[in-house]
Amino acid sequence: MPLSRLLFPFAALGFLAACAAPPSRDDAPTNRRRTRGTVLLSGPSAAFVRVEATSAAPSDVTHSLVAHVTYDERHYATIGPPVQGRVAAVNFVTGDHVNRGDVLLTIHSADIASLQSQVAETHTSRILAEQIAVRTADLVRQGAASVAEQLQTAAAAQQARDEERRAAASITAIGARSGTADYSLRSPISGTVVERNVAVGNEVHADQDGPLFRIADLANVWVIAEVYEQDLSLVHVGDEANVDVLAYPDRAFVGHITYVGDTVDPQTRSVHARIELANPQTVLRPGMYAHVTLHSAARGVADVPTSAVLARRDQFFVFVRSPDGSYAQREVRLGEQHGQHTTILDGLQPGDPVVTEGSILLDAEANEAL
Repeated sequence: MPLSRLLFPFAALGFLAACAAPPSRDDAPTNRRRTRGTVLLSGPSAAFVRVEATSAAPSDVTHSLVAHVTYDERHYATIGPPVQGRVAAVNFVTGDHVNRGDVLLTIHSADIASLQSQVAETHTSRILAEQIAVRTADLVRQGAASVAEQLQTAAAAQQARDEERRAAASITAIGARSGTADYSLRSPISGTVVERNVAVGNEVHADQDGPLFRIADLANVWVIAEVYEQDLSLVHVGDEANVDVLAYPDRAFVGHITYVGDTVDPQTRSVHARIELANPQTVLRPGMYAHVTLHSAARGVADVPTSAVLARRDQFFVFVRSPDGSYAQREVRLGEQHGQHTTILDGLQPGDPVVTEGSILLDAEANEAL
């Protein structure tokens, strides 16, 4: 038998053994050497990691807030009827300007008529009681009546005077005039009628739903901005605020924050901040959506893309590349977020090489059991 045929089975076995042998570590797709919190990548995995040098924190930060325009509560009135009756006249419509004290409408009221009758009765009773007291005093001087009777009639006269004053005060308290059953509803402020919900002939009463008129002085308005809980430390009374509205994209309205709410809305987790604006041309209308821009001094030492920051429970950290090419986990303390970047208060310095892409991959490798 030829020698070549004897050697062929052994050559075939050697070839199969070579195919079954594991590849060397140099041929492995990724080589990772890990210590606690440190990762070293090589091979294809390293291509997924991007590193950028941190920049210095900005000197000031711009904050954007969603807001809306509303009435100045100091110059706004909701007016309802203090008496029951039928509306006899309405003197103003929506959009009219009114002055303080102007008669908005007239109500013919049976309640007013009843009060007027009580005033007349107490007036008559007071005159009669005073006359009896005077006559009793004369009889005492003549010896025809006792001092006790004089004291009794004097007390009755005083009681009659008190009752007359109370009856007159009850009319004055609701703003009615003596001698007429008509009630004149007057405006408590000067401003514009922004809502009217009454017409001649309507029956009105004090406990009805909804007001008859809403009046507002639109020369000043409030802008109410929504400040989320995490941004509260950045908003202060006195801060300058730039307000933009969709109706006037080329016009900016400048005001100052005059109030920051004391409670957090449990649904939106936000607080209202109030900006007061002069509105002499009444171009700002309550109900408008607005955009508020605030500028504040930045705090922090470095600035990184927000994508570089990872969170674990209540801790935040980034990965920093070391001179030997490994990536070390470093805990940081966050400041405010602005756009796509976050200010770092502590844990980094400007120029530190921070991983901005691939942090999740490094975090998985760093926490994998060794």
